[in-house]
Amino acid sequence: MALGEWYELRVTGSAGTSDGLATGTHEGIAVGENGRLCSLASGGARRFESKLQALEYLGKLKVTGNYQFVPVLCSAKTAA
Repeated sequence: MALGEWYELRVTGSAGTSDGLATGTHEGIAVGENGRLCSLASGGARRFESKLQALEYLGKLKVTGNYQFVPVLCSAKTAA
């Protein structure tokens, strides 16, 4: 992973996910720093150093509702 890149856990269909890319979505929901869901626009998404780290966290995550999450590779230029 290059400097300035990280992973976020996003709800399927959000920006950056394959479903979101297919529909042209620019908004979405991610797992926040506090472990709760947050808007991507808030800038408060939890960052993971690797895809594996994100998936391990996902295994421990408890969220009310029926959500599917995917790890998304992000960078400083795509976050702006």
